[in-house]
Amino acid sequence: MNELKKSHINHLVAQYNEGKDEAQLGPIYRSLLAEYQSKLDYWASTTLMAGSHEIQELFDDVFMKSLEVIGNNGGDFVKLFHLSLGNRYKDLLRKLITRRKYELYETDNGDDDSAKVEIASEFNLEEHVSQKLTAKQKDDQRQLIDFLVRGENERTTAIVQSFLNHPKPTATAIAKELGLDHKQVSRALKSLAGKFSTKQFGDYTDYLIAL
Repeated sequence: MNELKKSHINHLVAQYNEGKDEAQLGPIYRSLLAEYQSKLDYWASTTLMAGSHEIQELFDDVFMKSLEVIGNNGGDFVKLFHLSLGNRYKDLLRKLITRRKYELYETDNGDDDSAKVEIASEFNLEEHVSQKLTAKQKDDQRQLIDFLVRGENERTTAIVQSFLNHPKPTATAIAKELGLDHKQVSRALKSLAGKFSTKQFGDYTDYLIAL
């Protein structure tokens, strides 16, 4: 999404939050959907055991929850929505794997040949999911960091960059590298951690995998 479209949608959201006029939701929803429709279609066509209905429900739910969060706390709606949508899709993929494994368990008492086919299918599903998640994790991590450091001062941004690039990122090591007191580094990192919402972003360990 280019900056002009992003700015337009964020402007519409700001207008909606001023008056909470339900009539303004339609233009916001349609503008956002137009930008993400191709992605939703791709997910629906390539995600095993999930179709367009499940994908659309996911989009709609993230849309409403993101509106609620921005309405309460302010911020960049488009960035929050994009990050939240990606995380919810990853959650969906994990649920599909769990469901698939349960179905495989149910076939254990059935025909051996049938079970072999199901096992092969499970292997393909996990490989399929793994490839999708690995590619997204680095992008999601970058976007999460951008979201967390938005509005922070240059020192905090420098601490975050040093943390990401340091081979052994401890508060003491980063402080030494930047010429700061280790307590300053610890306070900055704790402040950023306080901005992390598990409800919106999922398990923080998902982002550490990409480090």
